[in-house]
Amino acid sequence: MSSSTSQKGAVSPDRLDFRTFGDRSRPALTLLHAGGMTYLEWQKFTKPFSEKYFVITPTALGHGASPSVETLSFQAMSEAVIELLDSLDIERSHFLGSSMGGATAAYIALTAPERVDKLVLYRTNFRSDSSMGRALDAMTDPETWRAWGLETFMRQQHEPQGGPEAWQQVTRRVIDMVKSEKKVLVSEDDLDRIQSPALVVCGDRDPLVPLTDAMLMYERIAGSALWVVPSATHVLQIDSLRRNAFTDEVLNWLG
Repeated sequence: MSSSTSQKGAVSPDRLDFRTFGDRSRPALTLLHAGGMTYLEWQKFTKPFSEKYFVITPTALGHGASPSVETLSFQAMSEAVIELLDSLDIERSHFLGSSMGGATAAYIALTAPERVDKLVLYRTNFRSDSSMGRALDAMTDPETWRAWGLETFMRQQHEPQGGPEAWQQVTRRVIDMVKSEKKVLVSEDDLDRIQSPALVVCGDRDPLVPLTDAMLMYERIAGSALWVVPSATHVLQIDSLRRNAFTDEVLNWLG
């Protein structure tokens, strides 16, 4: 494929829906979207990234047109990503993960380090606690997504999960997983075990990624870097000038 060619994932009951962009001979870059989103979270970045990398954008398990599940887990989502890479004959990849996708990438880095080159953990935390509960609960409220202007997107993208209202169940399952699993997903000592250097990207006002946690990831993952985006919450909405800066920083980090 040329750098301008994209590939749509074949319909399969047991494989993630996905798109690829760019030349397969280039190093792989796998983009993992946030909870409640789909591969389309990355649509503004696939062109510049695919000029240097073979870009893979899966839709997570239990989201969009990917296989449905009753209960989400980071283990199952990570295994589904690895199975997809196996089907594409990708032995190693860089990973850029957004929020839930970043936690999935960190899990892959711990459980299958031989598959991971560099990490970009974008608006990602490795844990949650009671202080974040209000922000997490807000994401199960349809009004939150309406306020963000994403209801139409969510309805359309997650309809394969069970109809036009399925998006609400998708978001509830994501938050249930985060609340239950991020207490044990990655411990502080686990951060020391991550072999892949990580670029940690967060907003300075993100209620789900306190600066203390971002600093901890930066300090304990060997060879890492930290980029704090000013005046930004969890919904960074990388756009306009920030979008260009995001693209440049990611490409500079991956090398």
